[in-house]
Amino acid sequence: MNDILAQAAGYHADAERLREAGDLEGALTRQRRAVALLRDLGDPAALAHAVRHIADILVALGRADEASEPIGEMLVLYRQSRDAPPLDVANALRSAAVHAETIGDSDSAEAFWLQARQRYAALDDLFAEMTGQPGNPGVEEADRRINALRG
Repeated sequence: MNDILAQAAGYHADAERLREAGDLEGALTRQRRAVALLRDLGDPAALAHAVRHIADILVALGRADEASEPIGEMLVLYRQSRDAPPLDVANALRSAAVHAETIGDSDSAEAFWLQARQRYAALDDLFAEMTGQPGNPGVEEADRRINALRG
């Protein structure tokens, strides 16, 4: 089991490196391999996190229609997980909001941004620790996107 988790983490790390290098197709392939390995481990939070990255890559590739299924799966998995890290849940809601915006569903996008904002707002201390600076980039982005949606 630990070997499988380590292998999945390796695929995810490869996917992140490829994504940063601009090879989104390669990143998608690696991320799908990570998800395939995680499906049988029984850890909904880990699977949700990996599935979220598939959705994000698909949106970045301009294939938001294909991202609808992973977005839905990710949200269900996070609802099933009692021990998901709060930042992961906030980021998942952000991904759902970006996806909804991309497919033109402004009402859902605003609802997801409001939920993400609420989750990010509870993480002020974490952001200060991560960045060493005051402010909360998750809240700031959510506010910008909500204001843009409201016109």
